[in-house]
Amino acid sequence: MDNQPHSKSLGDEILEHLERNAAMYIQTQDQNNNNLDKQTPQLMIPIITISPQIPSLKEIKLVNSLLVTGDGQHNSVKLICQNCKKQIQTKLTRRVGKGALIVSCILLLCSFGILCLTCLPCYIDDCKDIVHLCPDCQFHNGSTPYQVF
Repeated sequence: MDNQPHSKSLGDEILEHLERNAAMYIQTQDQNNNNLDKQTPQLMIPIITISPQIPSLKEIKLVNSLLVTGDGQHNSVKLICQNCKKQIQTKLTRRVGKGALIVSCILLLCSFGILCLTCLPCYIDDCKDIVHLCPDCQFHNGSTPYQVF
């Protein structure tokens, strides 16, 4: 081939090849088609299969699947800490939040003042807010509040 830079598209190269080698592709009509004049030349275009190019490992760009914060997540997540900028698996801690206090007030009203029932939401982990902490610097990387309704 030419030592020119590849500025032409594949379609342009095919057309240029056909123009240079047109005589090679002109044939008389097949004998199977008896309807047309047998002397009529017909342009035969070869079928070219183009296989997809497999990229090298250097060309593959990985998609980052890390979250920015742990907001709304009920399980420990992998993210980059906003404080120390390290890739971490968050450490979960549970703290009494507004949802647990609302449930405690509802139990206080419904149990006619029995205090032992009122304290239950403060001890049950499912009623507490989930806080995502960095295991290295203990930075708060998001939270998931307990939702009563």
